[in-house]
Amino acid sequence: MIVELDVFSGRPNPRWRLDDEARTTFHRLMAGLGPAAAPAATPPGLGYRGFVVEDGDQTYRIFGGLVATGDSVLADSARTLERWLLAGLPERYEALRPTVIRTMADG
Repeated sequence: MIVELDVFSGRPNPRWRLDDEARTTFHRLMAGLGPAAAPAATPPGLGYRGFVVEDGDQTYRIFGGLVATGDSVLADSARTLERWLLAGLPERYEALRPTVIRTMADG
């Protein structure tokens, strides 16, 4: 399972691998989500645009309290997945944390 912090334009985004325990936690958190009442919003063109998680052939875009998974959109109004992924941000990307927190607070 690969996590990408979608934050840069014009250079590669930070990416890291989740271990099996984190993968299990991710899917447990996903199981607690329900359908969203609205379609997923399009992330901004610049700056923090959420997380993209790849798990085999499934891709999840997590941004703004919503989780887009192919044709479905799930509600995560407490931003549980987004906050959990941010909490697991590898130390080498720690300088990006304030940018993400600031954007999450604004949105």
